[in-house]
Amino acid sequence: MNPQLNKVFSKLAKEDKKTELKSEKVELGIMQDLSKAVKKHIAERKSIDNALDKWYNDLFKIRDRFGKIEGDYKSFTSSTNDMKKFVKEVEKMAKDLGINPNAVDEYNEAKALINTSEDIDDSIKDAKKLEGQIG
Repeated sequence: MNPQLNKVFSKLAKEDKKTELKSEKVELGIMQDLSKAVKKHIAERKSIDNALDKWYNDLFKIRDRFGKIEGDYKSFTSSTNDMKKFVKEVEKMAKDLGINPNAVDEYNEAKALINTSEDIDDSIKDAKKLEGQIG
């Protein structure tokens, strides 16, 4: 065979090997990138899963605390109703005696507390709606 032709074939063969090696390096690089991406994704998923678990646990603790608030609210409502009953009795007695009930400090304080108790009622209603959304 012609020596020049042998030289050309030899160079082609060497170039083919170089191309194959480069191709394998690129494929190995992609596999390493994919492996890193998978590991990062797994770590990120674990992080968000842990954060969500903590958030849900905190949310359910808040929901469970609402039970105590409802118990306290029942006592509050009972005390408000007692004051309303006593205020009506004081008003009736004051009318029978011909005196002004506003002269009694406790009467004025009770009336003010009864009026502001509606704020608590509204807050409880709002909290109850939120508690119901927690599930």
